[in-house]
Amino acid sequence: MSDPDETARGGLLAKQLIDAIPSPIAYKDIQGRYLGVNKAFEAYCGVSRDALLGKTVYDIWPKDLADGYRAADLEALQHPGAHIHPGELVYGDGSRRQVMFHRTAFSRDDGRIAGVIAIAWDVTDRLRAERDLQDELRFAEQMLDTIPSPIFFKDKNGEYRGCNRAFEEFCGLKRGDIIGKTAFDIFPRALAETYQVADKALLEKGGVQVHDAVIPAADGTNHDVIFHRAVFRKEDGGINGIIGVFWDVTEPKRAEQALRRSEERFRRIVENAPFGVRLTDQKGTIYFTNRRFAEMVHYPLDQIATLQQWRLLAYPDPAYRAEIKAVEEKELEHMLATGQTSSPVREVRVTCGDGLVRDMEVVATLDDNLVYWVFNDVTARNRAEQALREVLQAEALHDPLTALFNRRYLDQEIERDFARAARAHKPVAVVMADIDRFKSVNDAYGHDCGDRLLQTIARVLSSHIRQGDTASRYGGDEFTLVLPETTIDVARQRIQHMCDMIRDLSLSCDGKPVGAVTMSFGIAAYPRHGDTPEAVIKAADAALQDAKRAGRGRVALARTPTPDSGEKT
Repeated sequence: MSDPDETARGGLLAKQLIDAIPSPIAYKDIQGRYLGVNKAFEAYCGVSRDALLGKTVYDIWPKDLADGYRAADLEALQHPGAHIHPGELVYGDGSRRQVMFHRTAFSRDDGRIAGVIAIAWDVTDRLRAERDLQDELRFAEQMLDTIPSPIFFKDKNGEYRGCNRAFEEFCGLKRGDIIGKTAFDIFPRALAETYQVADKALLEKGGVQVHDAVIPAADGTNHDVIFHRAVFRKEDGGINGIIGVFWDVTEPKRAEQALRRSEERFRRIVENAPFGVRLTDQKGTIYFTNRRFAEMVHYPLDQIATLQQWRLLAYPDPAYRAEIKAVEEKELEHMLATGQTSSPVREVRVTCGDGLVRDMEVVATLDDNLVYWVFNDVTARNRAEQALREVLQAEALHDPLTALFNRRYLDQEIERDFARAARAHKPVAVVMADIDRFKSVNDAYGHDCGDRLLQTIARVLSSHIRQGDTASRYGGDEFTLVLPETTIDVARQRIQHMCDMIRDLSLSCDGKPVGAVTMSFGIAAYPRHGDTPEAVIKAADAALQDAKRAGRGRVALARTPTPDSGEKT
């Protein structure tokens, strides 16, 4: 028999792991009813977990999407294994996003398929990025071919993997005759050995090599060149090979061209940097803004061509705009006075061109008369930290075994419900319930079975309450329901339906049927049975005991004291 605390911790860990996954996850039974979703699903789709439970895709999504979802679910149920296919998902803002669905069936302990779990990976940005990457690659190839200096790429084994047109012309070979060959196949042996030694040193030390050399061109003449060689890396940081460029400095004109190319290369690096860069003088005149900056703030560069334009758009609140301006001026004064070259990193709220307010880190670097402003969007990081805080707060208010609210949350929420009811002169029904002969189930089948029974009851209770109602685990096998704006008669009808549903449950443990499961319920109401939560809960608990004494598996109403006859039910 496993430790119930360990099982509870395992269940909590599984829930935390699923909720920590940043992609939407949903699981459904074989009829297509939602059994649960993770936090990312709620956040992206704008549909709460409670609103989904027991519903089908046809209750939630547009029909064209629902038909596709259901067909994909049936395919996963009929053909076990991983199913991966593209599709669309409607986000909370109404937009449709391109996603890649991963579906697979999951089974019960007895091996029978119980339902489908689906994960949606948002690939909208990836597809857009892939298209952009293809455009950039084509542009890079064209750009390299326009550069008059020879450029080449080698792998770690010294085989050429690419080059530009200038390199072809210098060597007198076509690209197809160069790629896959080594320096020994193209240049004189002595020169190839020199290249091999330089390649080995560069691969071992990394960094950049700059050196002079005299090399023969295809026409047989020797040229004085300056080699610039560096390693290029894989995404994981490992060295992938060597990229090299050499400038012919035989004539001064070539030296001038090499200088312009160096400046252009620096501009391209800044232009394609993953952070926003803006270059101004100390008076605020903007000289340069890179493309990433415009992408981050969602403004065309011609709309933020001056510092005044930028501040008016990015900081529309006059008081906040004045505060930012004062801080920037103070930072520059401090750097000039102290000789420091960089300001502290600070965070600002930027109103962007798409209407969103984003959190950005800003740091200023002073170089002679120029100021480099670097902006880094930290909105996602801040939201993730806030989401984590909210998750931790939510977990502190939920029972880890049943996922219902715990006693701590009940005490807070029932006070609020009673206060609202007092102001609006509305009733509040309070239900106390427990599982009949629960100890017998634990004794006969073990605590694991008892935990499963508690979880099953919790799902029934939570799936049959309205939005605004509260279902909580009071302790042990006791549960409490708080039903705002509900009379005691309406509550009796609703709770009787729950009572009947629980009686019809079929539960087995390790293949052995548990037998009939029943619950007893006691109902009291504000203000009929008391004007405080404590009084009404006490009345509901007394009614629960009446239901127990009357034979269990039934619903009992609290007794209301009367002046003339003592008590009546």
